[in-house]
Amino acid sequence: MNWEAIGAIGELVGAIGVVVTLIYLAYQIRQNTEQLEKSTLAAKAAAQNASNEALRENRKAIFESPEMAEIWHHGNHSPETLDVLPKLRYRLIMQNVTEVMLEIYTQTLITSFSPETWKTQGVSLVKRVLATPGGQWFWASFADNYPAGFQAEVNRILSQE
Repeated sequence: MNWEAIGAIGELVGAIGVVVTLIYLAYQIRQNTEQLEKSTLAAKAAAQNASNEALRENRKAIFESPEMAEIWHHGNHSPETLDVLPKLRYRLIMQNVTEVMLEIYTQTLITSFSPETWKTQGVSLVKRVLATPGGQWFWASFADNYPAGFQAEVNRILSQE
């Protein structure tokens, strides 16, 4: 065997090594991509669960307390009839619910939640909560506490009511 043949065999072995390495890297990249997709889905699910948990806690505060249920009912229908402390409590629960709406809206924009999430949960919350007389009072009084994009979206939804 001469040096040219040995050199050719060395090049062949090197080329095979490069191909094997590229195949291995492609496999690793595919696995990494799959893991990233799973992590992204888990993060979205956790964020969705956090929003749902916040809503459950707000509802729980209302249905477990007859006093709070009465404040919620009267506040939604005629907030002007509430005394100072019940009105404060009503405002705070409205603020909690509106912040959940903001969270869903923001998650939809930033973390690529499905737009359907905002349509099915956020929009329905705006219509159900902020379209009431109490919700209108709250929004007219405290909308400026929220980001401009969210204000515009809520105003758009309420204008369709």
